[in-house]
Amino acid sequence: MSVCQCLGITDSPLCRACMETEETPTHVLLQCNGVAEQRAAHLGSSATLHEALGGLGGLLSFWSELGWLE
Repeated sequence: MSVCQCLGITDSPLCRACMETEETPTHVLLQCNGVAEQRAAHLGSSATLHEALGGLGGLLSFWSELGWLE
């Protein structure tokens, strides 16, 4: 179950960006083609979840640009 499902934000387990697979932090931060451009701009080319979570400012900017912090 995705974080968004747990928070009651969405009824669907599918990723809001690509609608192809379950929306998990790993999927969005490392794999989703639907947010690849924004991810690269804010997080660089992270190869691991640890790398993607390394910069809190970039991470917050990424989520904010997607509009998923609201």
